[in-house]
Amino acid sequence: MEIQQQFEQFLSQRGMKHTNERREIFRAILDMDAPFDVDKLLFYLKQQGEKTSKATIYRTLQLLLESGLLRTISLSPAAARDTLYSLCGKYRAYDHLVCTGCGKVRDIEKQQICLSCQTITKELGYKLESHSLRIFALCPECQAKGIKTC
Repeated sequence: MEIQQQFEQFLSQRGMKHTNERREIFRAILDMDAPFDVDKLLFYLKQQGEKTSKATIYRTLQLLLESGLLRTISLSPAAARDTLYSLCGKYRAYDHLVCTGCGKVRDIEKQQICLSCQTITKELGYKLESHSLRIFALCPECQAKGIKTC
């Protein structure tokens, strides 16, 4: 079953409508080429000429999370604004460098990380489904400015 049909079925089972706003938000999520935050999604929707509120986006994201079609990537456990979203299974790995000075996030894709995760899970008798890694460090720009965070 196609992912959009899965979402429609989830809404139907709950007695909810698949509104135009939900449909457009879902389409925008499908267009995202990397994990995204709410502001990036809202900006994209506005560029597409869609008029939707941040509250509607949050409600739709919550429905997608409950349906199991969307996952969160928390860059900081203390701040909701540091939460990224991604469709389950859309991106290969969920590894990020997070600057502790300016908060900039950089995706990293290193084969060694994937291999290490596979080795660890296999040794412990688990079957790897996905992984997520956050590395907190100072970016080169913050280092050059002499910023210290510890």
